Amino acid sequence: MHGPDWEGDSALVWQGPIWRMGGPKGASMPGWPDDVDLGSSTANANRIPAAVLLHLDDPAARFGLAMALADIGRLRAEVPIIALTRSGSSLPDPLPRAHALVDASIPSDALFRMICSLQRAILRTEEARLRRMVFGRVPRFGAAPHHSGGSGLLVIGLGSRFMDLFDARARNVTLVGALTADMGETYLSQRAFDAVILDTPADDAADIIERLRRDARFARVPVLVIAEQDKDLDALFRAGANDVLGSELGKRQLAARLASAIRLGRRRRLADRVLAESRVWLLQEAGRGGLPVDKYDRYLAGCRALCTPRGLVLSELHLMPKIETPLLPSAALSGDMTGAILSVADATSREEDLVCAVRGLGPVAVLKGEQGGPLLQRRIAAILGQTTL
Repeated sequence: MHGPDWEGDSALVWQGPIWRMGGPKGASMPGWPDDVDLGSSTANANRIPAAVLLHLDDPAARFGLAMALADIGRLRAEVPIIALTRSGSSLPDPLPRAHALVDASIPSDALFRMICSLQRAILRTEEARLRRMVFGRVPRFGAAPHHSGGSGLLVIGLGSRFMDLFDARARNVTLVGALTADMGETYLSQRAFDAVILDTPADDAADIIERLRRDARFARVPVLVIAEQDKDLDALFRAGANDVLGSELGKRQLAARLASAIRLGRRRRLADRVLAESRVWLLQEAGRGGLPVDKYDRYLAGCRALCTPRGLVLSELHLMPKIETPLLPSAALSGDMTGAILSVADATSREEDLVCAVRGLGPVAVLKGEQGGPLLQRRIAAILGQTTL
């Protein structure tokens, strides 16, 4: 993130029902979507769900799991799949591939935020893939250190479970230990990690999560916490943990939950790298006249294909203001405004929003959804209205 985010990770990017297989129905919290039993006839593959919840400990869910996965596979777009289980439970074999495999005791409000975060993570991955396909590899840009490196897990605290984690990780995953939070942040700034595991007392873990979430470089790194007492699970999830590993976690379940976090983290860092590099390249292209119109049109077509199945409206904003507006006196609009407008738009948008210049069109922004457009334009007008260019 490089600017204020009007959606954040606490609002659904796209609406839709929750498809549920097994487990309790619904959640007692405002904003929770309609809850639909995936085994019932009301589950409609023509309407994209907000997410799919698979309660793996429910015998009914295990019985219908293959059919549920087939229904999910027929969807027109990728949606978050969250598998829920308890520490002492055995996992089905084969284990369904999910975006998250977490403890079933996760509170409803934390689960809702997880759904929102996973929706955005999926869109970021698809946006990165689209940019790579349309714009190609960005030349002459090396990745920042926190985007570079092979698959790895960072353990902060070096408590009682380090050897268990070492045995449970995949053999191609590097495990690095850090005694303190300061040492952990130093390691995070030097190379990429797929996930962070906190093996510390619960209060310390909550403080470390807050520190990581405040740093834009690490804000989306999956964070898992080892909890010695089950009473700490709710507080740790609400503090922002992606998963909480309870004391009764067996080796197979520990390995599966680590693998789930690593998959999510690997997708995140690859998307972050492409989006960060393309952002710099697009701003530099503006100084050379901007993108060719045909390349921009290809991007728009691909972006609409990502948005339409989810019911998202693509907002294409032409950012060059008119000369005479109450907020922008003509005396303030001297010189070439393109660079200034792009800088303001870039600073107040999300990395997955396209901000660029297009030959013949000037500065533009492409947003997924309608909420951010008016706010972005007001910010540009307000800032430029106070700036002599």
